Amino acid sequence: MKGSKFAVEGWSIVGFSALTIGIMLAVIWLIYGVDETAMRLAIRATARTSCILFLCAFVASSLRRLWPNIFTQWLLKNRRYLGLSMAVSHTYHAIAWTGLWWATSGASPGFDPLGILGYVFLFAMTVTSFERSAAWIGQRAWKILHNAGMHYFWLAFTFEFGIKIVKSAIVYLPLTVLLVAAMMLRLVAPRIQRKLVG
Repeated sequence: MKGSKFAVEGWSIVGFSALTIGIMLAVIWLIYGVDETAMRLAIRATARTSCILFLCAFVASSLRRLWPNIFTQWLLKNRRYLGLSMAVSHTYHAIAWTGLWWATSGASPGFDPLGILGYVFLFAMTVTSFERSAAWIGQRAWKILHNAGMHYFWLAFTFEFGIKIVKSAIVYLPLTVLLVAAMMLRLVAPRIQRKLVG
């Protein structure tokens, strides 16, 4: 953002995310090797990075409505690139799942139907994150696709992390709370804005 304190914006966010998450996975595999334990650790790590990036894109407009400042301006302006960074993170997630399948000699159950649907949404949303492709499908279809996809990922993350709280509350409870708070924020932000304007 020109004239702001944030040096990373636009495609730099995607590149930074790809590099950072790639280094994280490289460190995991260098320390633990490429066995089942390492792949499961990589799966959990990339699920969390995907969630954080998703949340940044998910609440960007709501935060901007309620708290217009330099940070929320940056979030809203770079929402698309945060979403694309989430797609990069989840691509790493798919690589880790493939690695688990390889490390267990095909014994891994692989992707479930809901997981596959998530990647269908992710692919469609990524492809239509550019002006030409968005114009091709039309504004109405674009809104339906991206709203459905965002809410599907919210539900998937909330469910997956919610059921894991009993295993590791210190990790999954904060993420689940953030997800619930993000949905509440999206629901109340338009109403609060209307009251403030009115």
